[in-house]
Amino acid sequence: MQEQNKVFDVINPDSARPLILTCEHASAAIPSGYDNLGLSPMWLDTHIARDKGCRELTETLAQKLGCTAFLAGYSRLFVDYNRRETEASLIVDESDKVIIPGNQNLSDAERKYRIENYHRPYYHAIMAKIESLRQQGVTPRIFSVHGFTPQLRGGSFRPWNAGILYVTPNAFAEKLLRGLRNLPELKVDANVPYDMRRYNTGAAAICGEDIGLENAVIEIRDSEFDDMAAGVAKWGNILYDILN
Repeated sequence: MQEQNKVFDVINPDSARPLILTCEHASAAIPSGYDNLGLSPMWLDTHIARDKGCRELTETLAQKLGCTAFLAGYSRLFVDYNRRETEASLIVDESDKVIIPGNQNLSDAERKYRIENYHRPYYHAIMAKIESLRQQGVTPRIFSVHGFTPQLRGGSFRPWNAGILYVTPNAFAEKLLRGLRNLPELKVDANVPYDMRRYNTGAAAICGEDIGLENAVIEIRDSEFDDMAAGVAKWGNILYDILN
């Protein structure tokens, strides 16, 4: 079952499984009235707007595992659901050297509007689900699905197929890391290409780390989804086997 919402989507909202999936960069959509933030449509099909394949993978995992999943409804360029409200990078005026015209000189009122109407409802919904599960005697783990581009402009090549990110080592993150490292065809490491111990942000941190729940983020290189159907099937099977 999938509920539609303009701010986010929820799959299996009534599931009592002790796992919650989140996908903060699931969409490249920009709300109507914002003229794509002044960007050419081609930019909305790139890594600066969304994480390729991660929405499809999250949907697949939720269906296979029968767990609840939350998927952000709008692009990280409009408001980054993978940030805390107080972070400057919640709304960026430039991404990978691309200027975002609609975010230049953003007023405090507009920033507040995007937080209150888009970012905050997403987190309220996840926290409400956590509380509902806890009232049923279920302690959930939080698993966020993300992707990374093989190379940022002017940056070094990122050789990993995937990384497992966490702030504090925990059994859930270690299980994921161990399961992926057991696959010799994959190059996998902890806290790559981003070190969550440094950034401590996003749903896994806010809805997991901050309140003492086991959590992890997976970052999958987006070239894994160049063949979308094959990539989603591959990673859906890999993660299902580890998580089930």
